Amino acid sequence: MIVYCVIVCYRPDLENLSRICTALLFSKTKVILVDNTEKSYINNFSKDLGVDLIILNENCGIAKAQNIGIKLAIEKGAEVIVFFDQDSIIENDFIPILLSPLKISQPMVVSPMFYDKEHGFRFPSYNLNKFGLLKEIDFKGNDDIYAVDVIISSGSAATKEVFDIVGLMNEDYFIDFVDTEWSLRCRYKGIPIIVNPQAKMIHTIGDKSINMYFMRLFVHNAIRSYYKVRNSFLFLRNENVPLLLGVKEIVSALVHNLLVILFVEEKNKYVMSYFSAVRDGLLNRKGKKIEHNEN
Repeated sequence: MIVYCVIVCYRPDLENLSRICTALLFSKTKVILVDNTEKSYINNFSKDLGVDLIILNENCGIAKAQNIGIKLAIEKGAEVIVFFDQDSIIENDFIPILLSPLKISQPMVVSPMFYDKEHGFRFPSYNLNKFGLLKEIDFKGNDDIYAVDVIISSGSAATKEVFDIVGLMNEDYFIDFVDTEWSLRCRYKGIPIIVNPQAKMIHTIGDKSINMYFMRLFVHNAIRSYYKVRNSFLFLRNENVPLLLGVKEIVSALVHNLLVILFVEEKNKYVMSYFSAVRDGLLNRKGKKIEHNEN
């Protein structure tokens, strides 16, 4: 099994990046780093580890960076492609455990079980119910694999055939909803998506999370909040997205990011980002938001 791991980087912490690359190389997998950083500083780092590096010299978004990595991996003969974030935390045996359900030349996607880095809670998995809404799966607590409809891209693996059938990531989104939209495309094409609970991975969503009892609030920076709101409108317009799910995601994004404003210090910055996101979403503006400071 020829396995390539694609890691999208943006101003990465070299210690964290080295840790995950070392774990992946331990499993005899190939590693491709796609660097979205405006002024890349990991050239020597990649040479020392012996991994492939693609420098983009600008932040092109996670979708485009992943697509570039996917294309290179396939050119190099990848049979399976695995995605990671630069701050993903895995054990040395993660790859063989994760990939154990996959069969070469058969279209299939597998995802690990995610646990929060700070609080240790397990992230839920979801299926679509008969109304087209996401319903949390009742996890039985054992190690049996189970089918899902939506996954997080980080830590997930797909056979090469999946991309032949479904296509690449949607670059219109830049970031946020990229993995959800791609998951629904897989579902529409009848490609099985499973979770392998034996493969455990530490994951962090946002800069921090706040437990509000009736919901968990994930706090991101202002520009990331912009994409979460704007892309919910793009998501609704996608032909593979059930109407009720699209509407629910817009409402959820609007409410969630409005609540975030209550807990952040730079409220004016978040408010401006919020309203520009609503405007751009209604106007169906896609891709990278040019008029912002990404620092």
